[in-house]
Amino acid sequence: MSCQRRFFLQAGAAALIASACTRAQSPRPSSSPTNSATVRQIKHAFGEIEVPTEPKRVIVLGYATVEAVVAHGVQPIGVPSGVVDELAHLSLDQTTVAEVGDPVQPNLEKIAALKPDLILGSKYRLANGYGPLAQIAPTVVLDIDGNHNWKAMTRLCGEALGQSAATEKLATAYDAKLQQVKAQLTPIDAPPQVSIVSIFPGLIRAAGTATFAGSVLADAGIARLPSQSQAQGPQNVSLEALDLLDGDVMFLMTLQGGTTMAQDSRAEIERLKAHPLWSQLKAVQANRVYEVGAHWAIGSYISAGLILDDVLTYVGDSA
Repeated sequence: MSCQRRFFLQAGAAALIASACTRAQSPRPSSSPTNSATVRQIKHAFGEIEVPTEPKRVIVLGYATVEAVVAHGVQPIGVPSGVVDELAHLSLDQTTVAEVGDPVQPNLEKIAALKPDLILGSKYRLANGYGPLAQIAPTVVLDIDGNHNWKAMTRLCGEALGQSAATEKLATAYDAKLQQVKAQLTPIDAPPQVSIVSIFPGLIRAAGTATFAGSVLADAGIARLPSQSQAQGPQNVSLEALDLLDGDVMFLMTLQGGTTMAQDSRAEIERLKAHPLWSQLKAVQANRVYEVGAHWAIGSYISAGLILDDVLTYVGDSA
């Protein structure tokens, strides 16, 4: 299980463990639009499907996919449980955005009642649940596995939404921001090594390069600890092995929502901060531990931009 998926599992969002994907040809949704002037034919993980040229009522079954949709200027009408509360940086309107349950086993009755004209999901979550969804509305399954592939995921969302040009603008703006970060960090004689850490009751871990935040830092050329320069960073870190987290700068992902697990996670962070071994970390001693929100865990161009803002503020400031 990837760092990002476990992050939201621990946050109180529904379980993200999907069964093996079925690659059989998808059934044609009974509700697929038929007017050729208002539909497009696109390919997705389970075949080809007609989708609206300009979908207006989009339900998203995937945490990062929600942000990719919002980044294209589309407000979804349905999202997975926990998204509105925890992904506050997306400014979703809780009075108009419904939560439709677990991405793997969503509430089909609730989805049908919302009358969507497009449903977006991920291959590694939907699997056998695709058929019932496709009978409700055109359902596009993104052939993406792993949140470090967020750029490809966003591109596929843009295609499904009929907004590929907007995707290109997002990518261009991101590249420009990367250059800004690199220009600010270039004068630093000894670039600091950055650590990305998350803490839950009984679980301490660090993010490697095959994670959302890890991929953004790699794009920006940010130095990482050797222990976090692998695809998956250290998992289940013991107190005796806290040196695996010990960068010059530490970004500590902290859930800000009101779920029980978010509260438990914050309490666990405070307990760890009180431990003598925590105080021995050089990032702690240098006062370079920065608590950041869920935008470091999972997302698209919005969160990637926020991560780069954090880097400009804290890593550049550490020179």
